[in-house]
Amino acid sequence: MIKRIKSLLSDPELDFQSKSFVLLSVIALIGLFVALISGILLGQAFAANLSVFIECALFSVIFYLAIFHNGIGKAKILIAFFLIFVFLPAAFFTSGGAAGGTPVWFAFTTLYIVMTLSGKPKVFFLGTNVLVVIVCWWIGYTHPETVTEFTRKEAYFDSFFTLLIVGVIMTLLIGYQAALFRRENERVNRQKREIEELNSKQKRFFSFMSHEIRTPVNSILGSNEMILRGKDIPEEIRNDANNIQDAGKMLLAIINDILDLSKLEAGNMEIVPVEYSVKELISDVVNLIWVRAENKGLSLEVNADPDIPSVLIGDEIRIKQIVTNLLTNAVKYTDAGSVKLGFKSESAGDDRIRLIVSVKDTGIGIKQEVIPTLFDEFSRMDVEKNRKVEGTGLGLSIVKLLVDLMDGDIRVDSTYGEGTEFTLSLVQEVSNQRGIGYVQFTGRGKSQSVYSNLFRAPGATILIVDDSKVNLQIETGLLRDTGMQIDTALSGPKALEMTLKKRYDCILMDHLMPGMNGIECLKRIRDQADGMCTDVPVVVLTANAEREQQDAYAEAGFDGYLVKPVSGSSLEGELIKHIPKDKIAD
Repeated sequence: MIKRIKSLLSDPELDFQSKSFVLLSVIALIGLFVALISGILLGQAFAANLSVFIECALFSVIFYLAIFHNGIGKAKILIAFFLIFVFLPAAFFTSGGAAGGTPVWFAFTTLYIVMTLSGKPKVFFLGTNVLVVIVCWWIGYTHPETVTEFTRKEAYFDSFFTLLIVGVIMTLLIGYQAALFRRENERVNRQKREIEELNSKQKRFFSFMSHEIRTPVNSILGSNEMILRGKDIPEEIRNDANNIQDAGKMLLAIINDILDLSKLEAGNMEIVPVEYSVKELISDVVNLIWVRAENKGLSLEVNADPDIPSVLIGDEIRIKQIVTNLLTNAVKYTDAGSVKLGFKSESAGDDRIRLIVSVKDTGIGIKQEVIPTLFDEFSRMDVEKNRKVEGTGLGLSIVKLLVDLMDGDIRVDSTYGEGTEFTLSLVQEVSNQRGIGYVQFTGRGKSQSVYSNLFRAPGATILIVDDSKVNLQIETGLLRDTGMQIDTALSGPKALEMTLKKRYDCILMDHLMPGMNGIECLKRIRDQADGMCTDVPVVVLTANAEREQQDAYAEAGFDGYLVKPVSGSSLEGELIKHIPKDKIAD
């Protein structure tokens, strides 16, 4: 019996109310037994002692059945019924009425109901407990002959022992509750630490996977770009190279979706408000999608309210991500017709506006029964009809999580077979009230333009540090037409040797390298006593695309940041910021 009771009290699967029932029942049984012994020793009336004995026996039977036959739920109800309708009236009328210890047992019964029951049974028994108290007191007052009166000595002793018993019950119960809360708090803290450790491991895993996947993709896209730069390559090869480029970009989009979703679900995504130009934001998202729409023969219509404030404060990057995702889906699921992008604003008071963005298409539409699950992870619209459509199904779930993170709202209206409209609403602070005015956006044509380098700098010398020979070949090849002298190093220690002997105009430094990583190598370059490059700009090359890393690299001392896979234009765009102007040819 004792082992069984201990196992129940320590069972993590048993709820608190059931544990309270076990503890209170054990203590109540002990209390009844003590009350019986004290009644016999004090010479109380036979009827009073008999009543306590019967109550103790009945209580014991119910408790035994509950403990050993898994009937705690029913036993809680039975004992509440027993206490209110049997024990309390019997104790009141056989043990001195209001002058004995019964009032304290009424208080104990109330405690038992509160601690062990819930819902309607709890309300019912609390009400009936009060009603029984009122009835017993009224009968005892109006018909004193129904109460077995105690002598002064019996009344004092009975009330003393009852107070002592219930006091011990309260002390044990509160002590047990405090211990239970301590254990629960320790369990919660332990789980919190485990979750934090899991999040940390998850973050490291996705960072590692990002690096490991982006490194070969960098080689694929870089080599492919070199092919596309050719002026006389056959049309068939150019088409194949364009297909490789599109597939590579799709793979990168999938990687970014997985990274974003993991950060959002782990609570590691932060909203970073900055000032941004609404006109530039619209231009950027339009330029990103225009060619894809044109290649499908779709009309892309842009309508921007000229009264929208020109400069707002918000997370420009995440807003672009949301709108681009919606536009990409609109183009993806539309085979003919148009995609319309709309921007307007409404006043939200206190130098704030509600920016409203709509994306409407004439595509396949969405079935009404699908809309409630549209923003779920890996959800795809009409899979049977669109099995050839590329993508992970993560886009809209990321959109919804980002919108929620910015306390915004997104809704969807759709007619199956006719089209869909998404409407995004975000509150933004206003930095410049002047309207953006009338803006006209035109297409850029198909992306078949011939490569042209951004600058030439025959007198400039740069160093590229990367542990991958293939990456070094790609990066060197992408910068060949700039005319710069390019040295390479396969490790941090090799780079340190070279920076001791030669001054470079800029250094491109890979982050994750074995032996000595890019951050450590940068620190040693800066600390070289006789080094030639202690003040030379160093740009980090990294496959880690997490946004917060950009700030971390800046704090480490890097002068620029490039995410792999790098293109020729991104390399040239970053280098032109750091190459001395007098070395750049006109």
